Amino acid sequence: MKLDIPYLLTDLAERRPIFHSEADLQHALAWHLKEFHPRLEIRLEYPLARPANTAIDILIRNGDQEMALELKYLAKRIEQEIDGERFALKSQSAHDIRRYDVLKDVRRMEQFLTTRPSATAAVLVLTNDSAYWTGPKSEGTYDAAFSLREGRTITGQLDWAAQTGTGTKRGRETTIFLNGNYVMKWEDYSLIDGQSGRFRFLYILVTAQ
Repeated sequence: MKLDIPYLLTDLAERRPIFHSEADLQHALAWHLKEFHPRLEIRLEYPLARPANTAIDILIRNGDQEMALELKYLAKRIEQEIDGERFALKSQSAHDIRRYDVLKDVRRMEQFLTTRPSATAAVLVLTNDSAYWTGPKSEGTYDAAFSLREGRTITGQLDWAAQTGTGTKRGRETTIFLNGNYVMKWEDYSLIDGQSGRFRFLYILVTAQ
């Protein structure tokens, strides 16, 4: 299935430059997809069969064609009123584990495609935190393997550095292995008043191996 998600996001940004939460983003994007393509079937939190025991954020169907879309909304503190609606986002911090989670989703979508070779899949990250598109740049940091910085190509085995503390990687000890080659290309989403008002998105189209 060929859907131009970046184009849809550009259009959505005119109405929704900011979201309260990841669930808010999920609902708004699904609604927008349905508006543009009324014939599509949209499912939220679509469960995958065991042993995965997880759910896809948005599953899109068009006849026998399918697309799986995983979302990440990584917020930095901002308080702003837009069109009479108050938004108060809290900083999520913990950039290291959130970068890990993004790439874990990429791996999960690769695995999804092994069971549905005719489907497509992608991971979408939306954030107002520049730390995700600018760093870390040094290969000496303990989470360097998971860097999502602009222009970086990610592939193969991704793991924490040997000196990483057990508390840092608790629950995320598993090495991630990506079959595809993914170039991190960030695009502007919206710009609102105030500090941390620049939102950008990373759209990773996952390849089947």
